[in-house]
Amino acid sequence: MIYLAYPEDVPSSISTKTLRFFDLDIEEQFFEIVLINKNQKIVNLYFEIPSKWARGKCEMVMLSLSMKKHYKSELVYDFLRDTVHKIVNTEDIFKCFYKEDDFREDDIEIDMYYEILKKILRNGLNELIQDLSDTDS
Repeated sequence: MIYLAYPEDVPSSISTKTLRFFDLDIEEQFFEIVLINKNQKIVNLYFEIPSKWARGKCEMVMLSLSMKKHYKSELVYDFLRDTVHKIVNTEDIFKCFYKEDDFREDDIEIDMYYEILKKILRNGLNELIQDLSDTDS
């Protein structure tokens, strides 16, 4: 499991809840969770990535975004969908999900794809932040 947070100080109560969403049996690919007491919305998009290493030849992935401010769901959905498209279309990106795998320690390709994934996520997040700030002005 890969958990990247931006900003880095996401409260552990929020990150723990987000990780639990992955285990839910929800048929929808895109869903939002509102944590009223935390004044937090968590937007999630499930998707699959073909994988030569996974059982079933497929990695199950959930991209989540936790936000305190109100936003247009369509804007965030577009961000998630575009980011997923970039991830899925990166050949052999499945290797990044094995960074913590004991069987593949010190694999340079895994580290490389992990950095590629982080770059895709950070670039997408920066674009979303810009889009959200443009809609606020």
